[in-house]
Amino acid sequence: MENTAPAAQTCVTPRRKRVWTPSSVTNLYSAKRRRISVASVDLSKELSAAREPMAAEKVTVADRFISAPQEHPLPLNTTPRSVRIARSFGLADARVLKFRDTNASVSTSHELRQHRSQFARLLASSCEAPPTSSLAHLGKRKHFTLALDAPGVSIDPFAHPLSWSAQNNITVACGRDVHYQNLDSRTITHLCKLPRYYGHISSIEWAAHQPHVLAVGTTCGIVTLRDANTKQEVSEWSDSTISMIGGMSWKEHVLAVGMDDGEVNVHDVRTRIGTTLTSHKSRIHGVRWSPNGKYLLTSDHQGIVRLWDVRGGKDLTVCDTHGGRMKHGAPVKAVAWCPWKSELFATGSSYPDGRIHIWSVNSITASPAPLHTISLNTAVTSLIWSPHCKELLSTHGSSWTTPPASAPVLSHSAARTARPVPTASAQANSLMVHAYPSCKRLVTVCAHQATVGNSALSPDGTSVFTICPAEEAMKMWRVWGTPESVERRESAFDRCTIR
Repeated sequence: MENTAPAAQTCVTPRRKRVWTPSSVTNLYSAKRRRISVASVDLSKELSAAREPMAAEKVTVADRFISAPQEHPLPLNTTPRSVRIARSFGLADARVLKFRDTNASVSTSHELRQHRSQFARLLASSCEAPPTSSLAHLGKRKHFTLALDAPGVSIDPFAHPLSWSAQNNITVACGRDVHYQNLDSRTITHLCKLPRYYGHISSIEWAAHQPHVLAVGTTCGIVTLRDANTKQEVSEWSDSTISMIGGMSWKEHVLAVGMDDGEVNVHDVRTRIGTTLTSHKSRIHGVRWSPNGKYLLTSDHQGIVRLWDVRGGKDLTVCDTHGGRMKHGAPVKAVAWCPWKSELFATGSSYPDGRIHIWSVNSITASPAPLHTISLNTAVTSLIWSPHCKELLSTHGSSWTTPPASAPVLSHSAARTARPVPTASAQANSLMVHAYPSCKRLVTVCAHQATVGNSALSPDGTSVFTICPAEEAMKMWRVWGTPESVERRESAFDRCTIR
């Protein structure tokens, strides 16, 4: 018999179902982590592999206020098609930091150009003109506010037939008559009619210290003072040479009168004692006292401009300490002092120069040069500085074009007789306003259909009257605004006084 042994039985340990207890699990939601033997890992290789990409990275240098540009503005897994689409919409651009609008030069076919331009307009801050500037008044309404007739006004382009008093009386000289209108009550008054032997009226000027006194100068060299309240003559004197009166200017009780023979007579109307300034060699057109009363500015038909120290009786343009002379290339009638900078003044010339020079008393040297020059190729008939803002108004006559320097010259005599050619332009017979010190032209308005003979500033410094002898008409323009009144805050020191 075959002896068979029984099969060996293996012992199997019975498994018990694991029961969850709070102490058996430290983290309910944590997964099992694989245990890794420390001996099976080479840490030196892991650290060296970690250092290599760190060394290859680009060092970013960013400002504390401006972010540094990214190396890749788009994800690296973009397709060529997506890149082309992004570039077409202006999204794929490596120049993240932009200091200007690079999309301004995009072609007109760009789909987002219109949206970008509209968005740029929203972001752009609108530069509003100050309330005192001419841009806020004359620039918006280029039309006169009042028109008056001036029949028989002098046709002399160098006459001064217009003046505006501190009592708001606009006065015009028509032949031998003087009329004025009070712009508050709109009443017109006939002041006087001069005798025939006086000649025609060439210049009038209201006194600043006595707004009811008007100085009237005639073509026969007679100066008469008229009182608007009594309509009577206050004083009268005449020049021995019977020279025509040019420009006139008041400084309290002292009246400076320019003559046709080149002399400047300075009269004290209280004592009737006067002095004579002699340096000009031709007819005096412009006469103006400085705002502080220290200097007197005069100009003549030869374009010479002189600066006087009347108290010392000196012509500062020929003095050794100042020296030189100021000169234009044409007759100068327009002269004006700056009211907010007493050492600044402007002069303007007529045909064939047509320039405005701005000078300073402090910068006159042996060869004086203007601080600024405005070339217009248009006759300048009057100048007015704004008392409220840094702007200069000028009135004009005809315009012309200068022959080019490359034009062929037939002979030497033809070169000497070559003159600018009159032409029609927007500057002719106009009223212009220039900014200072940029000398940028702010406003240009066609004031009349012919030469603007003269202009006058209103007492409040906002309006200007212009006159045209050819039209025999006067027009009032609102040019500037009044500055806003700022109330001074009461301080604690105002309540206390030191005894």
